[in-house]
Amino acid sequence: MGKNNAVSAIDLELSLPFQIAQLNSALNVQVKSIISRHCDLNIAQWRILHLVGWGVANTSSTVRKAAGIDKSQFSKCLQHLINQGLIELQDHPTDGRQHLLRHTARGAQLYAGIVPEINARKAHLMASLDDDQQAALFAAIKALAHAAEKTDFSDALQALVDHS
Repeated sequence: MGKNNAVSAIDLELSLPFQIAQLNSALNVQVKSIISRHCDLNIAQWRILHLVGWGVANTSSTVRKAAGIDKSQFSKCLQHLINQGLIELQDHPTDGRQHLLRHTARGAQLYAGIVPEINARKAHLMASLDDDQQAALFAAIKALAHAAEKTDFSDALQALVDHS
């Protein structure tokens, strides 16, 4: 499907996982464009900085899980943010396996400079959906997230074979 299609740059004839992957790629290009106007962080690094600044997660494991980053990549991204003077670690008061993440003054300043544009992007995306579409989207994401937890499809495969 060509990019000039006024309806969508997503190939709607592909299966749902491919459509979601295409949408994810398009959204990543969009956010990378915003980030690159302010700094040279990659998307994973930005996600860590954003989650810490947003306040939804502040321990190493909760930030990693919320960002959807594997342990190896998270460690590299976090070390980069620390080396750049954007994030600092503090010992967790009750869990020796965890660290608390927080912005440095430089990290807070960078975050404050980017987040208004990120919020404008979010408003733009949400404005493309009416209230019913937003509610349906959030319900669909929740249902798909639950369905994505399943990894064994032998019963469904057997049902297909039985009905053939």
